[in-house]
Amino acid sequence: MELSDEKIRVEFADPEVTRTVGRYEILGTLGRGNMGEVFKARDPMIGRLVALKTRRFDLVYDKKDLKFVIDKFFEEARIAGNLIHPNIVTVFDLGQDGDYCFIAMELLGGETLTSYNREGSLLPKETVIEIVKSICLALDFAHRNNVIHRDIKPANLMFTADRRIKITDFGIAVMARANHTSEFQVIGTPSYMSPEQTKGLKLTPQTDFFSLAVVFFELLVGRRPFQGRTLYELMESIRYSPAPSLLSFDPQLPPALDQVIQKALEKEPELRYRSGAEFAEEIDRAVRGERISIRDIKAGKKASLLKSIEFFRSFDKKEIEEISRYGKFIRYEPSQVIVREGDIDTTFFIILSGSVRVVKNNRRITTLPSGACFGEMGALTATARTAHVIAREPCIVLKLDLKVLERESPDLKVKFYQVFIETLIDRLEKTTRRLSNAQRAFTKKKNLPEKD
Repeated sequence: MELSDEKIRVEFADPEVTRTVGRYEILGTLGRGNMGEVFKARDPMIGRLVALKTRRFDLVYDKKDLKFVIDKFFEEARIAGNLIHPNIVTVFDLGQDGDYCFIAMELLGGETLTSYNREGSLLPKETVIEIVKSICLALDFAHRNNVIHRDIKPANLMFTADRRIKITDFGIAVMARANHTSEFQVIGTPSYMSPEQTKGLKLTPQTDFFSLAVVFFELLVGRRPFQGRTLYELMESIRYSPAPSLLSFDPQLPPALDQVIQKALEKEPELRYRSGAEFAEEIDRAVRGERISIRDIKAGKKASLLKSIEFFRSFDKKEIEEISRYGKFIRYEPSQVIVREGDIDTTFFIILSGSVRVVKNNRRITTLPSGACFGEMGALTATARTAHVIAREPCIVLKLDLKVLERESPDLKVKFYQVFIETLIDRLEKTTRRLSNAQRAFTKKKNLPEKD
């Protein structure tokens, strides 16, 4: 039976009518969102109380996209339903009633962490640390089962009456959007988005670590690390502004804990923690006052790497220092993806050591050696990457963002443009020579007269 909005309003207004969605009897409203509501409900078959999350995708998506969105919603919900972990809310059932899709979940007593993320209502630091460690390990379990949450925020973290933490809305709280590529896109909650999320890039487990680090920061000092008066300002801050130090708000916190959060808030996913277990372990070490592992490249080594590359032969000492400050020096292991086909952003890359493969349609196009640059055309034109770039061997790659250079050092940006032009001219000259040599060889082979 199709349940229209009007009928729901009428039924819900009549106390004599038993309100139902699917087989579930509605007992009350727990919350409302953009596409539906969360009800306290009863499963009459076994008498179990549940939290029933409903969605009306037809109110948001075109009819041509609706089946895809609903199918993907249920696919992700089924995956989430297989996550059985003490710190992840249990999914019992899912289904559809007319235009309404629903998921029946474990009904939890307690409060979300939105009750504890402001000054004056903060939890004890020791409690916050234990909560975040538990979330790290729950995410580690989920990631090992190929599930990325994509919307870690205080509202999706339930602190139960018996003082346990539960992650809710795995694979369901995210908003979905179908596009011409028929991919399931994610829009998170703006204040907790990772930089790659704000750019619509492919997401990895490191996205969850960034969002969790924002929550961690907020639970410790009562404010989020990235601010903005408008959505645009907030997105720009997340993408390009360095996170402030925890210690500037609470000097009594362990300095190493600040380092842990700074690492999880790195703009580049590759520089964040590799797993939730590693994240939790580093928190433990920081609290114990032990040295934490920072895999960063030292300033002197950065300058040395840059000076050894022909690309930087015309850069002076001050410019090299600026590049070391604004660029990201990232280590890649063999087979790690550096650039994905279809990504659109304003970053470009220079290989400082090792080599990479350029791959399209599962075929190697070319191999780029140390000193080569790539991604500059996509960065300059803000168009989609046309191929994958994959590490061929252990390598160090410099990653620079034109928008960061434009804001922090316009002169340095102009210098890169000049080098790009010189590089392009050099490439064109080499291509012209190769074509000319090939033409001569062909002409000689066929005993044809050479053209002037």
